[in-house]
Amino acid sequence: MELYKFFWGALAWIATVAVLWPANVPLLALAYKIQNGAAPLSIARDELWYRSLVGAGLLALVTVGFFFLDYFFIDWTDFPPGPIHLVIFMAYIPAGAYVMLISFAFAELLEGLGVLIIYLGLPLLALFLVNAVLGIWEGPLDVAYGFLRAPE
Repeated sequence: MELYKFFWGALAWIATVAVLWPANVPLLALAYKIQNGAAPLSIARDELWYRSLVGAGLLALVTVGFFFLDYFFIDWTDFPPGPIHLVIFMAYIPAGAYVMLISFAFAELLEGLGVLIIYLGLPLLALFLVNAVLGIWEGPLDVAYGFLRAPE
């Protein structure tokens, strides 16, 4: 089904961005600044970089953990890949928002969700458009697709 292929592809794209831990720390700091808007930052600059470093690292670990769960449920228990990808995706988003909540000490989970969407959405959109034209992101995607079985 096409719905399952969407979540299969979304997991692969998200994983290629989220596991690039040292490179995506500035993206998380930028996402925090964008989410904060024009208001002055409530944390110091050094603390922002520290929280971004920890948040990006934790999200990379969470991403690897969810990929392992996906692999475990599909390959070791023989569950169908499509629904498992859907469930893993639906569990990954709140887990990622919770990581952002902890990393930046937000008061609400929706603030963490906002930072997560900006943090993953901006590079995903840019990479998707560049990949559509140049095809330079096919290598990392092939690695991610190698761990995720295609839905039938």
